[in-house]
Amino acid sequence: MVYTAVGAKCPRCVRLPKSALVTLKPGRMVLAVMAGLGAAAVGGYLFGVAVNMIGLLSIIFAYLLGYAVGEAVSWGSGRYHSRGMAIWASICAALGVLLPFMFLGLRGGGFTYAAINYILVSGGIWKYIWIAAAAYGAWRRNA
Repeated sequence: MVYTAVGAKCPRCVRLPKSALVTLKPGRMVLAVMAGLGAAAVGGYLFGVAVNMIGLLSIIFAYLLGYAVGEAVSWGSGRYHSRGMAIWASICAALGVLLPFMFLGLRGGGFTYAAINYILVSGGIWKYIWIAAAAYGAWRRNA
């Protein structure tokens, strides 16, 4: 016998049916990542505007961007929450923060060494703090 919250049951009755084990289908995973990238693109543009307007205090906006991307990933996956979805949401949120820097770096034309250097170096340490805040917001929404 196995003792459960509702009383003693036999081991066969305690096992979950296959229908109770929820898994994410590949199509839903693709939809979730696409929703996250779409939210990151829109949020990245707004984040670039926020950085220009309020400067370094835009860390709050970075966290909200991450939370919004996490919500989009959650919606796209059918409200499925797992560590894998949290990782994908964090990656999408980090790309959303990097988006304004990528557009400014690539504005000169082409993906050159100068553009890569601008993406990696511009914004200093704050860029990495913003990325961490956005990734944390997305992680908290999906973990």
